[in-house]
Amino acid sequence: MKTYPLEISLESPTIAASGEGWNAVIDTDIVFDDLGLPYIPSKRIKGCLKDAAQDIDEMFDLAGIDFKKELDINNTFGQPGLLSGASVYFSNLTIEDYENTRQWLNHLMAMQKYDSIISPEAVLKTFTDLRWQTAIADGVAEKHSLRTARVIRKGVRFLGNIQIETGKKDIDESKILNTLILACSVCRHMGTSRTRGFGEITCRLKSTDGTYFPLPEKLEASCMN
Repeated sequence: MKTYPLEISLESPTIAASGEGWNAVIDTDIVFDDLGLPYIPSKRIKGCLKDAAQDIDEMFDLAGIDFKKELDINNTFGQPGLLSGASVYFSNLTIEDYENTRQWLNHLMAMQKYDSIISPEAVLKTFTDLRWQTAIADGVAEKHSLRTARVIRKGVRFLGNIQIETGKKDIDESKILNTLILACSVCRHMGTSRTRGFGEITCRLKSTDGTYFPLPEKLEASCMN
C-alpha cells in the first residue's frame, strides 16, 4: 500500500453539504465532528474526483488526444455491480493539525472553565458563516422561499491521504496514479450552489517526498502532437 497526501484549499466559501439541516434554523449544513471541526467525507472527495476523471475521459475523446490508454478510471474508483472493490482508498479530509487541535479542545472543554467561549458551536463558528438565499419571481422574493445554508469560509485548507493498493494482479499502478493526478488538476469545484459563486477549490496530490505531482510528461507530449 502506497500513501499519497491530498490537499484541498477553499478558494471561495464552500457548502460541502451533509444532506441534512440543523435544528429549524439551517436548511443546508456542512459536515463537522463532535467538537465542531469541519471535515470533508471520503465519499465526497472520491465522487468529485471520479466526476473529474470522467470529464477528462470525454475531453480526450473530443480532442483526439491519445492518452486514455495511460488511465484506469475503473480500477481507481471502482465499477458498480462488481464484487471486487477499487484499488484506491480515500481518507476523510480534515483541517490542518487536526489531531492536536482535537486534543486541545477536548482538554479545554473537559476543564469546564471556558464554556462561555469554547464549545462545539463556538468552534464551528470560527470556520463557517451563514448565507441566505431566496427564490425570485418577477423581481419579487417568493413567499416562504428563504433558505439558510452554512458555508465553510474561504481559505480553509483540508488535508488527507489517498492509498493505492500495490501488488494486485493486472493492475497498473502508474495508470491509477495518472488518473488521480489528472483528476486532481481538473477538480475545481465541490459542494452545492457552484453556479452562485460557492465551492471553488484547488485540489493537489503530493508524492511520497512531499512535492506536488506535475502533469505526466506523456500527456504533455500527446497534447503537443
